[in-house]
Amino acid sequence: MMIRHSLLYLPAQIVGPFMQLVAMVVWTHLVNEHSLGIITLVIAIHELLQIGCLAWWSQYALRFYGRFQGAEDKDRFHRTENVILTLSVLVQSVVATIILVGVVAPDANKTLIVATVAYVMTRAVSLYISERARISHQIGIYSAQQIIGPAAGFVIGWALIKLVDAAPEWVLAGYAAAQLLAVVVVLPALQYGRSFRPIDRDIFKQALQYGVPLLIGGSLGWLGLNAPRFIVNDLIGVAAAGLFAVGYGLGQRAAAVAAMLVTAAAYPIAVKSMEEKGSTAAMQQLADNGALLLAVMIPTSVGVFVLRHDIVMIMIAESFRATTLAILPLSVAAGGIRSIRAHFCDQVFLLHSRTRLSALISATEAAAAVIIGIAGTLLWGILGAAVASVAATLVAAILSFSIGFVRFRLIVPFVHLIRISIAAMVMAAALTVITPARDLLSLILHIALGGCIYASVLALCYAPWLVRKFTTRSDLTPAE
Repeated sequence: MMIRHSLLYLPAQIVGPFMQLVAMVVWTHLVNEHSLGIITLVIAIHELLQIGCLAWWSQYALRFYGRFQGAEDKDRFHRTENVILTLSVLVQSVVATIILVGVVAPDANKTLIVATVAYVMTRAVSLYISERARISHQIGIYSAQQIIGPAAGFVIGWALIKLVDAAPEWVLAGYAAAQLLAVVVVLPALQYGRSFRPIDRDIFKQALQYGVPLLIGGSLGWLGLNAPRFIVNDLIGVAAAGLFAVGYGLGQRAAAVAAMLVTAAAYPIAVKSMEEKGSTAAMQQLADNGALLLAVMIPTSVGVFVLRHDIVMIMIAESFRATTLAILPLSVAAGGIRSIRAHFCDQVFLLHSRTRLSALISATEAAAAVIIGIAGTLLWGILGAAVASVAATLVAAILSFSIGFVRFRLIVPFVHLIRISIAAMVMAAALTVITPARDLLSLILHIALGGCIYASVLALCYAPWLVRKFTTRSDLTPAE
């Protein structure tokens, strides 16, 4: 079931994040460091606002929406949902404007302000719709939100830059238009309420009890992830933040893309196991999810590290190359560690409704990111900020896994980890000895070669299991 659901979600998990990667690369060729700094900081600000204003409710819905089966129960949920979503979007818009004008771009013009508000509003609604669709396994709706915004937004933003001006407001306006389109397209197929009153106080109270620790933890998690951006911006300047954003963003995005290949389907299946079969079955399902996550995360991190020089020299604009080359391997390492922790170990706390522990982990990472980040940036500049990100992420991961082992008997798939590591090491050795890539086509071929080598070695490592699997199916065929 896990692999089947992952394959159904695969187009959305590949196209959307891939277009975000492409956009990060292309913007280095189309806008300057100052403009790129504004774009990335606005996006980061919205991520924080989404966590603080709406993600707590999204997590409650993801965990408990399946319990609202009857028409009356769904109506209660939808009324409450409408109020929370509307208030959230309004608050996010106001706060984003204040931060934009007060911190990021004090000289922001009206067009940039309007584009920022439009981006924040449409992005908030689109993200929530994708989460609601994931709850109900409405893969088409989920895919539309994940693909249309990043893909069409990139195209529209690129066109606006060419037709109007290479300014950050036109990039944000392009994404806002695409996200609005994504929302409008799926509304007829989406289950939602038409009324706002009365709000169900019991649902709201339950959502707060479950979600507020996640709100705190999510906000602190955002701080752990994005503190380096703002530390660099504050201590060195917005142009330096733009330089830092490329390598940092590419590494984090590469890790996120790899994780999202399997995580969209993984957690709902673990929740279903918890609801229907209990904790033991859910923990085993979580271990299986973790093995699949490691199978994509480890080769991605290793591959980016080995091919980092080729990736940067071929894809990144010259003015960004030196900084990106230094930061990229550190960023992908931090992103990989964070993804494994967030989508494997931290989910133990969600399954057992111990969300305060999630907040504790996030607080630890945030504190480490700020303290080590300031020290690292003062000592070593932009590179120090990237090193601090790895250190903070590692501290949080160690704490999370320790609690998971001791209190919840977390099952770590060590046997799978050994096989995956062997395959990744063989892939790395092969990529190290081949001729460096000279252009984009040869880089793509190198990546494909690495993937084929990894998959082949991994298949050999799992040969006994594969033989048993196919033999069992063959034995069952006549009886069918």
